[in-house]
Amino acid sequence: MIDPNAVVTHCDAATPEQAIAAAGDALKDVGACNDAYVRAMVENYHQFGPYFVIAPGLAMPHARPQQGARRAQISLVRLATPLTFGHDENDPVSVLIGLSATDGDSHIALIQRVVTVLGETSKRTILMTSRERDDLLHLFQTS
Repeated sequence: MIDPNAVVTHCDAATPEQAIAAAGDALKDVGACNDAYVRAMVENYHQFGPYFVIAPGLAMPHARPQQGARRAQISLVRLATPLTFGHDENDPVSVLIGLSATDGDSHIALIQRVVTVLGETSKRTILMTSRERDDLLHLFQTS
């Protein structure tokens, strides 16, 4: 569910839109979605706001399967500088976990994988602080 090439450990995004697009591009680069899906991820932010900022410092942008998802995949993007997305409680965001799911079942499976990582304090700490690709990959490959 996570390809090593879908992990970006230093992203110089200057805006939330650039950060979301980076998470989407990481998915696209490993064949999990197309350009339309990445655009839909950004459009969801414009249309619905920062609903996907799910925990302090953590965002999980995604789009609907029919908007260009090709396979279930997680991307992980660590921002060089945290960004404000407009969430009252969880800004600023420093880590984005992009999701590409082709149906409800794969969406639930991806969310379960993320929840497993977030549910353990030690894993959550690594997710939010590590800049090492192998550490971040290991979180999602063993959860």
